[in-house]
Amino acid sequence: MKKQEILELVSYTFQTLLVTYLVLILLEELKKGFVSNYFNSNYLLIIVIILGIITVLFYKEEKKFTLEDQITKKDYILIALLSIAGIIIIFIKTKNLGFLRYIISIITGILIFLLSLLVLQEDEKEETEWV
Repeated sequence: MKKQEILELVSYTFQTLLVTYLVLILLEELKKGFVSNYFNSNYLLIIVIILGIITVLFYKEEKKFTLEDQITKKDYILIALLSIAGIIIIFIKTKNLGFLRYIISIITGILIFLLSLLVLQEDEKEETEWV
């Protein structure tokens, strides 16, 4: 295997394990003991950190920008759904705060939405500069 192929494999493994780790943490937060009774997620976190460091330091992905990669209605819908999911998660996790939980949840959803839009618009600006 070439060095680039190994780095692509490491990058893909990092992405997969990171999503797995985040799902396990979410499941553990929603139901205590669901994951921790069977598996210590700290071991997975160590592997994710090591693979993440390797990916950041050595893997360089070639980006090919095209005009087809513009923001669509589907992107806005996905951002809105993720913002709503963030609102729900924060609302559930802050149940002891009373009325303040509503404010924190709404502000979190707005931040998720605006930051996601900002990232998409920055990507679009980079694409137009390259084409």
